[in-house]
Amino acid sequence: MDATPHTLIADGHRLHAASWGAIGAGKPTLVLMHGGLDCVATWKDFPEVLHATTGLAVLAYDRWGHGASEQLTGERTMAYRRREAGPVLADLFGHFGIDHAIIVGHSDGGAMGLMAAAHHPDIIRGVLALVPQILMHPSSAEGMHAARQAFESGKLRNGLARYHGDNTEAMFWGWYGAWTTPEAFAWSMADEIGRIRCPISVLYGMQDEYGYKPNIEVLIEHYDTLLELVTLPDCGHHPQHQARDEVLTMAARLLARPGVIAPRPERA
Repeated sequence: MDATPHTLIADGHRLHAASWGAIGAGKPTLVLMHGGLDCVATWKDFPEVLHATTGLAVLAYDRWGHGASEQLTGERTMAYRRREAGPVLADLFGHFGIDHAIIVGHSDGGAMGLMAAAHHPDIIRGVLALVPQILMHPSSAEGMHAARQAFESGKLRNGLARYHGDNTEAMFWGWYGAWTTPEAFAWSMADEIGRIRCPISVLYGMQDEYGYKPNIEVLIEHYDTLLELVTLPDCGHHPQHQARDEVLTMAARLLARPGVIAPRPERA
């Protein structure tokens, strides 16, 4: 099934989006949030497969500065995560008339998807977070420095340019700059995790070059009531491609949980 392209304004910036299936009020929609160096195109055929497997509409979008969206200007600070989880998604939901969403987020997008569940509790009914990078820790810092070396050598820059074009330079340094400041190690989303009320499913690859154990510790400390947590020994940073069967199985289990797809019980 071919994707339907869209253009919208969210939080004052022009964004590119793509959808598979009918989106609208009253229809559960899987909303994909990509990683820190990614965009709609780097999901490859995953959105189409997810739509075919679940029967639900799927919506993916390029964040500001990524893919075919408006080019990033100025320095990116740690505030971008809360803006994405809050006002950006609010505008996205409003543009498409979405009132029932399930977030599927990868890495940076996985962390923002978890935050979004706290910001939009009446809309977001569940979150599938793939290797969400919840905090900065030594392993993630090592992964980021390795990414910088690969970018400066040209290998990573050339690979990213295939997907981001003229956005590549600003996008990469915006991501790297925000996460390599002293403030990044003190930044926390623990408050949002503690306010999540919907079921969440989280998958980590034990070969992830950005690490995973410190993220799990934060999740378990602040939210464990409705948490499904899976770790895969032979998986790295891209389970949507490296362990797709497990990801689709987890998606099916999440969608089967009470309140995620079926209507919520009426409040007394």
